[in-house]
Amino acid sequence: MQPVPCALGGVEMTLSVIGRGRPPEAVSAWIGVKSGVSHAVLLGAMALAGPVALAGGAAAQTDGKEPVVLDTLMVGGTPQARYDSRKTDVGGRLSDDITEIPRTIDVVPEQLLQDQHAREMEEVYRYFPNVVNNDGYGGTREDYIIRGFRRRDDVYRNGVRLKSNSRIDPSTIESIQIIKGPVSDIGQMTPGGLVNITTKKPSWTPRNHLEVNVDSHGERQTMFDSTGPLSENFAYRIVGSAESSNSFRDDTLIQRQFFAPTLSWVGSSGASVTVGYEYSKDKRPLDRGFITFPVGRGLRDVADVSRSTRYDANFSKRDSIYHQGEVDVAVPLHSDKWTLEAKLFYNHERTDEIHTEVRNIQSNGLLVRRVEGNDDRMLDTFFGRVQTKGQFEALLPVKIATGIEYRTQKESWINYIGADQVGGTVSNPASWRLPDNSARPTARTARRVEQTDFGPFIQADISLLPTVTLTLGARYEFSKGSARVENLLGRGTTVGSYPVDRHLTKTAGLMWKALEDVSFFANYADTFQPHNFYNGDTQVFPAEKGRQYEVGSKVNLMGERLFMTASLFDIKQSNVVETVNGVAVLTGGQKSRGAELSVVGNPAEGWNVRAALGYVDAELESADRSINGNRPTNVPTHNASLWSSYEFKDPASPLVGLGFGAGVTLVGNRFGDAQHSFELGSYTLVDAGAWYYIPVGEKKIRLDLGVKNLTDKSYLTASGGTYRVSVGTPRTVYGGISLDF
Repeated sequence: MQPVPCALGGVEMTLSVIGRGRPPEAVSAWIGVKSGVSHAVLLGAMALAGPVALAGGAAAQTDGKEPVVLDTLMVGGTPQARYDSRKTDVGGRLSDDITEIPRTIDVVPEQLLQDQHAREMEEVYRYFPNVVNNDGYGGTREDYIIRGFRRRDDVYRNGVRLKSNSRIDPSTIESIQIIKGPVSDIGQMTPGGLVNITTKKPSWTPRNHLEVNVDSHGERQTMFDSTGPLSENFAYRIVGSAESSNSFRDDTLIQRQFFAPTLSWVGSSGASVTVGYEYSKDKRPLDRGFITFPVGRGLRDVADVSRSTRYDANFSKRDSIYHQGEVDVAVPLHSDKWTLEAKLFYNHERTDEIHTEVRNIQSNGLLVRRVEGNDDRMLDTFFGRVQTKGQFEALLPVKIATGIEYRTQKESWINYIGADQVGGTVSNPASWRLPDNSARPTARTARRVEQTDFGPFIQADISLLPTVTLTLGARYEFSKGSARVENLLGRGTTVGSYPVDRHLTKTAGLMWKALEDVSFFANYADTFQPHNFYNGDTQVFPAEKGRQYEVGSKVNLMGERLFMTASLFDIKQSNVVETVNGVAVLTGGQKSRGAELSVVGNPAEGWNVRAALGYVDAELESADRSINGNRPTNVPTHNASLWSSYEFKDPASPLVGLGFGAGVTLVGNRFGDAQHSFELGSYTLVDAGAWYYIPVGEKKIRLDLGVKNLTDKSYLTASGGTYRVSVGTPRTVYGGISLDF
């Protein structure tokens, strides 16, 4: 595509960027739609550039200098804006720019997921410092560890804390943010940090995307993404996907469908309403992975078998369906300096599962296994928020956000356990011989858990000096919960509950802009989490409490082409409950100290780079001498990653449209349990891929080809206990084709 020269207000420019228009550009984009896609692109770019051009033109006329000629930005490949990694939905209620927030926040945009052919979020976590994957209930849920601490309900969706028994479909992801450390005005969370998923929203710049993906293990996936204006005030987005894929694991079929329509309205006053819906259906087996066996002196080894070997029956499965609804409203108040915002969110999810657990290994080498499962698992979550944001002068400039949030979660299910079955060995499990005896269970219980929390919050940014900003935040949270377990094969009901509990969480952060491109920050924050009834016991433990101290720096390099974050942190948590092989263990506490370094940006046109290095010294604090001072399960002392890609942008080059990328991730050794009875080892993975854009008129076809785990490294990703060791994916060749129009 040739650049389009134009001049506005005395400023000569070259416009050839396909971007995403947002109001107040809506009117220009809408006019362009009536005249075709190319006009929409041109007018959208003009709308974005117009104010700057006019301002620049006025300056040019007053200072008598020659007209300013801006650099040419070429279309035909991947727009650079799709690699933007500096925006977040949470972690800073008053700013979405991570360069202005006094804490460590890492961001991965959607485009990086496409370049790396990421089919699950667990493929993305490894590119963050001090973030590693966890067991994830046999690979059926999102699970991760941040700065040595395992998440517990800390998967956020558009800023809403969400418990889910299913996977997140990558098709819905606009970006992924990792917020390090507690955020006190959010309230309950793991002190290590949280993951927030920003979903795709309507745009006033038309874009349509179709995509098909395959790989050497049997992946078959397709998705579509369409967005654009319906009128001057309305815009839509519809995202959908379907998948039916095999895996390198025996008897593994993944089937899922996803559909998400969203509608946005923006009024002339600046008021806006966005309404969204998501539907997801996910079928896959609950795969416990490998097992370990005793080797003496209290130590164990992981089974040395083929990576495809499974120890559970071929009838194992987990089916999950969810429906989500979301409404966001923003209304400017009397002054454009103040805004009233509201959010409503509802999630209904149903899950059924059946799987096989290895319980023991007899002295003669035979495995002891049993069938387990959960029927009619219903999960309902409701969330509401009302807040106001604005700014005022009170001796010093102040920005403030304050409001109230309410969240309730109810979950009920029937748990069953079959009789023990003996047969098969570590090297030859013969899992296909296992019968399904779940119709004659030895135990069957009906369970119900309810949790409610609500409370006011406030955050303020105070400009102490033009270069120094103080951030203060607090939340006073009320929480309560209850659990009920009823024996369906006999008599007896156990009930546990804790009355309304109250906690004040608080944070303070300082950002000092020492130089134009160099800032230093420091923060303190504390948090809590009520007792978790999901450990299978109605006994009430004290609430977990945590706090963090962090200092660091944020640096823009090469004219803001590169952004670097470096930090040191100290985290401590008390009253920690760790679940090992389904049993709740009160370890007493955990502490974690470490350092992080990350660099992200595009040093040159078409070149994108992302590098990270993390170190953490984490240990358990317990009265149990067998685990006191030990490193927590699945936590490495270090991890590192590097991803670099380059795409030819010069239209004069015969290679224009060709791009390629390569990445290396390293994870240090980890222990598989709190007792350190076995190790998971360290591993280094190498990925490489290439893509090529073929212009077809106003359309673009992209071809992808690549290899994951290029060296075919055998590795273990995480441990859920003695008989639950997750297996890493072997070498995988993938390909894809997409169409943008």
